Amino acid sequence: MDIDRLFNRGKELGIEDMEVYVVEKSSTKFKIYKGELENQNISKEKALSLRGVYNGKMGYSYTEKLTEDSIDELISNLIQYAQCNEREYVERLSGHVKIERKDRANRLNQYDDEKKISFLKSIEKMAYSMDERVYLVQTCNYEEYENTVYIKNTKGLELKDSYGAAIISLFVVAKDNDDTQTGYSHRVIDDLLEEDKTALVDEAVKDAVNMLGASSIPSGNYKVILRNNVAADLFGTMVPVFLANMVQENMSLMKGKIGEQVGSDLLNIVEDPFLKRGIINRMFDDEGTPTFTKHIIKNGILKTILHNNKTAEKEGIKSTGNGFRTSHKSTIGVMPTNIYIEMGNNTLEEMIRSIDTGVLVTDIQGLHAGINTVSGEISLSSNGYYIEDGKITKPVNQITIAGNFYDMIKRIEALGDDIGFSISGNYYFVSPSMIIDRLTVSGN
Repeated sequence: MDIDRLFNRGKELGIEDMEVYVVEKSSTKFKIYKGELENQNISKEKALSLRGVYNGKMGYSYTEKLTEDSIDELISNLIQYAQCNEREYVERLSGHVKIERKDRANRLNQYDDEKKISFLKSIEKMAYSMDERVYLVQTCNYEEYENTVYIKNTKGLELKDSYGAAIISLFVVAKDNDDTQTGYSHRVIDDLLEEDKTALVDEAVKDAVNMLGASSIPSGNYKVILRNNVAADLFGTMVPVFLANMVQENMSLMKGKIGEQVGSDLLNIVEDPFLKRGIINRMFDDEGTPTFTKHIIKNGILKTILHNNKTAEKEGIKSTGNGFRTSHKSTIGVMPTNIYIEMGNNTLEEMIRSIDTGVLVTDIQGLHAGINTVSGEISLSSNGYYIEDGKITKPVNQITIAGNFYDMIKRIEALGDDIGFSISGNYYFVSPSMIIDRLTVSGN
């Protein structure tokens, strides 16, 4: 499709400033089951979204058919959208900006599909060989994607960027007589490395096998270690409290807290669009605003929330480069790229040794039902291990941990030197393990 022709046609019909957003997506997925390639899926798609101002209102339209005969339909749909748009705010389009390119080599490109499939097969084989109680490798998947974003508008903006990642995941079932337990692990990878394979298998198999014979514990208030994957899941679910649209709509208790102490002085939360092994690595957002690395919380103090142009204008500040779409069909909202909590210097073993009586939580379920992102209340079914006199003494299941997120982040006593990650909806969060000095545990 000729973009300039699209713009000229739009102007003829009374549309003022216009902008196209073109996204190309490609993905490759492999699934191994009992030594065989059970599923292989390769997909490619390309779509275009158009936005522009008509009679003082912003209109949107989109198409997956990027041909010349789609131009009139795109413009007609934009006009109809604008005529029905009752919002008072009119999004502004960005003018020309200079973006400093950052080279991001994808080392996975050096491998053909056969190498990736072979690597995945070796993961499944290692999982079965690690312990005879591994009854079934239920999931052994590889997913790789690459996205390219192109933005051009009538105010001189023209930008292009590509990003991608690969994720391997493993879900195993362990069995001992009538007792069955499961273990899950996943990794973002940028190469086919033995160390990633070993870590992935080790975590999934040990979680499954070590949970055999698990039982509940007495209810009470306990010192709790949230293992890195659990902390990442929990914080990842709470990401909306740091988004300006949620704050401005009174959906976050972070409102009015910029510059205030909201967490332990150990807590540093960073949003980083250039994170190594990130999954949303972008040089600019979907409004053409340059992205940059920033502290959301530093030493427990709330430094910023994340903004797009609209939310930033409401507060008389600049966008933080977080104006993103969830898809080409959506309008522009506020979204993070990659968020992480800075690591501490404690090993998980050292953290365990520091606790007289407590719980190491290695798995939580029911995140979206068990967490209220507005109030911060948390109540999650959990599994893990009981800690007595600085040692793990038994596996624990059928417990529920409860507390309040806003209170919990003030009670962080130590941070680990390890990391785990979570992809919760559209959010990618990386966290070390952490000690919370007190959470309520409901058991027997």
